[in-house]
Amino acid sequence: MSVVTGLCRGAGLLKWTRPLISRVGTRGVGNTSTAQQADEDILRNAQKQNQQTRIDLATSYRAMEYYNLHMGVCNHLTALCPAANGEGTVMLLVPHGTHWSQVTANCLLGLNEKGEVLEGGGKPEQSAAEIHMAVYDARDDIKSVMHTHAPYLTALGALKDCTLRMIHQDSMRFYNNVAYDTEYDGFATTGEEGPRMASKLGDKIALILGNHGVLTVGETVAVAFDHMYYMERVAMYQMLAMQTGGELQEIQPQVAARWSLMQEGQPFILPYAETHLQGFKNLYAKKCPEVLQ
Repeated sequence: MSVVTGLCRGAGLLKWTRPLISRVGTRGVGNTSTAQQADEDILRNAQKQNQQTRIDLATSYRAMEYYNLHMGVCNHLTALCPAANGEGTVMLLVPHGTHWSQVTANCLLGLNEKGEVLEGGGKPEQSAAEIHMAVYDARDDIKSVMHTHAPYLTALGALKDCTLRMIHQDSMRFYNNVAYDTEYDGFATTGEEGPRMASKLGDKIALILGNHGVLTVGETVAVAFDHMYYMERVAMYQMLAMQTGGELQEIQPQVAARWSLMQEGQPFILPYAETHLQGFKNLYAKKCPEVLQ
């Protein structure tokens, strides 16, 4: 069993150690066959959710590579799902050293709250476990965390004023929903950087990391993926517009606020995000079906 060494957890277990599937029926009481059937149903449901999350996350890795949002074999995308054995929850992520163009659903590792590899072969990257576990620990509402050094967002984060401006209609999904960390403190290997970044993120959907990169979160893998894609796109628009030397034409705050209010509960983003990711799944089902296996 591989273990991520050097992780420094806070007091108590991570919130995501709670099973994502509720147990039904009563074990050891009444009809034994009924209890056994309930346990079998739970296991099948856990395995189904585990595999579906693996497919979604593997597709996200491939799609990020397609969009050139990766950096060598670094950066990391993760998701929470039921463990394949039906016992508790695992965090899925890529084995360290795997190029994103080679990621498949079956190659992903499943880590428990202690950083132990319970599913898959290989070792996780230490800063990935450090950052992502801390974010999941702080946020009960998310099931996926994605961290990249996307080119335009990373360039924006290198500016003294790295504010994402409301200059395009797609920028408005991030209105009042982006946090900023301008206190870069080195690589996340000390056990302190992850919780600090989680604190900076707060209740937002994205965190621009000064001198570093970007992090997005979502209630599903598709949403976290979609946030990353569109945030990089609007950062690109902003950086290109700034290169002209002209004054940015920003959308009026009341317009952005109105759109933001309409998005409470993500009635538009969620279905579009699912469709976005499904488009890549359809592509890989024909082009390289091993991605989804």
